Amino acid sequence: MLIRRFILSVAVALTLGLTNATAQSRVEEARLLQDAVAAINAGQLAEAESSLDSLLRKSPNDADALNLLGVVRAQQQLPGDAEMLFLKAIKASPNHLGAHVNLGELYYTTGKIQQALQTLLVAHRLAPNRADINLRLGTIYERRREYPQALEQLRLIPSTAANGDYYQLLIKVLLALGRKTEAQTVALEVRNSASVDEETRAQVALDLARAGLQNVALDLLDNSPHESFPSLYALGVIKAAAREYDEAESHLTAALLVQPDDVPTLRAIARVERARGEFEKAMAHLIKARRLTPDAPGVLYDFGITALQMDLFLDALPVFEQLRRQFPHESAYTYALAAARLRKGEKVEAVQLLQTYVSERPQDSSGFYLLGAALRDLKQFTEARDALERSLKLNPDADAEYLLGLTFAEMGNKEASTAAIKLAINLQPTHASAHTALGTAYREQEKYPEARDQLEQAIALNPKDLRAHYQLGLVYAKLGDKTLAQKMLTRADELRAEQRQQETVVLKLVDAP
Repeated sequence: MLIRRFILSVAVALTLGLTNATAQSRVEEARLLQDAVAAINAGQLAEAESSLDSLLRKSPNDADALNLLGVVRAQQQLPGDAEMLFLKAIKASPNHLGAHVNLGELYYTTGKIQQALQTLLVAHRLAPNRADINLRLGTIYERRREYPQALEQLRLIPSTAANGDYYQLLIKVLLALGRKTEAQTVALEVRNSASVDEETRAQVALDLARAGLQNVALDLLDNSPHESFPSLYALGVIKAAAREYDEAESHLTAALLVQPDDVPTLRAIARVERARGEFEKAMAHLIKARRLTPDAPGVLYDFGITALQMDLFLDALPVFEQLRRQFPHESAYTYALAAARLRKGEKVEAVQLLQTYVSERPQDSSGFYLLGAALRDLKQFTEARDALERSLKLNPDADAEYLLGLTFAEMGNKEASTAAIKLAINLQPTHASAHTALGTAYREQEKYPEARDQLEQAIALNPKDLRAHYQLGLVYAKLGDKTLAQKMLTRADELRAEQRQQETVVLKLVDAP
């Protein structure tokens, strides 16, 4: 995409070069320049190079020829040579607009953003009303998160020059500045514009939805053919974000029928299946995505997280180890590797990784939650309590309260344990494990009716809760119902044979980079 934009920008700059050449009545030189332009537009780079070499042998400092040869070198993927030629053109003619624009585009496409900005600001001073220059400057400012400057630059572009790239960038900047009302107004322009293609319209809709303007996004897509791939993909992602998983799956499945090997769509539908608990389906999509792009970090991350949720930690572990080797400073990969090591039972290593993670992201409650869980597994209860309390200060969470309650119980503080578990239930009334823990606490306090109520709720929420069945069997026995007591204890034995020890740590996911 970047190279395509660079070439299109070059084509505009060439026209200016030709105008300069014609104005100077360089008939032969003008002919050679025209031949070079025609050859470049036709993709015949060798012919263009031949014409320009002929001209430069006669006039080594001809700025137009140097500029065009720079374009040829850029299209030949020789950015160093292209840069040298554009700089020579500027040295020969300091106000050569085409060379400044092309050099700025070259810097932008090769990731030299600061140099691109400086070069294009010179071009802007030479031609302050050029829409393509202002658009690229706006793009650079947005990329640098200098949103007011980006908006100022975009305001210089007249409505007659507005295109899909302009609208997409303008809405992104307005949303970043929190100016949602203005963004909605621009979205209406996009909806009614014939110059905006379906791909851009879909991307704008995704940006609007991410900013919480789902209805505006869906209204924008209503004006697009829903059988088109961009619209199907955008609708699927937006519906998934709204947790309308059936509709999301339907749209994304239809998108895959149009483009079966589209990796972002495979990842999106895998996330939908994962959210629905359909891990095998999610994994099938991710295996295909991984086959298409074996080393793509996003695909590897999704594969690893899904494997972890399926308790396939031996599949997840090498993936996260690879990602952390490649991106040692990416915190999300540190967290994921720690989670995999914890699931594998490598608790000391998990704690070390999580201590690194929380030092890098001290405001992330998930990091302190998982650190508390790992420390609790190591029976470092005081440190575990501190980490869980830090997590709860950052974000009230039922799972963290539940683990804190278990930690207090291990420390012998039954009153604090019961209080924390009650808080977990208040935060999440459907937390089956918390009901089990509270029911167990009531049984130990000989409050059998209360214990029965909590444990029956736990089993209703999770019919495979081994501990709840066992504890409820003991409670029924104390209440004199031997038949129900035996039934619960028998079911507990069956569950024990079916499953390993129940997991008390719920995996908290962090966003992929």
